[in-house]
Amino acid sequence: MKKSFMCLALVSLVGLSLNAVDTTRGPIGFEAYDTNKDGMLTQEEFDTVKVERMSANAKAGMPMRNAANSPDFTYFDANKDGKVTKEEFQTGQLKHMQENRQNRGRK
Repeated sequence: MKKSFMCLALVSLVGLSLNAVDTTRGPIGFEAYDTNKDGMLTQEEFDTVKVERMSANAKAGMPMRNAANSPDFTYFDANKDGKVTKEEFQTGQLKHMQENRQNRGRK
């Protein structure tokens, strides 16, 4: 009985760890950038989160291959009003992913 319980506990922990989200990879979502939760991004919010993410990746020993190619705040601010809406952000992320796909393999 004790062995069964230990096995069940171990399997449960393994399952939980498989569902853990790796926040150091992939695109950062709008909500993570919108630190004051007002539905708009400022350059300060954007830059702060971007620097924090890059620092965390560097500390984790992750390669920084494409860091120089990551878009800056102005890339997302389509109407140039100094704020980025969720729609502008999502459009910019999609555009950036499409550009990356097109440029893969080109040197």
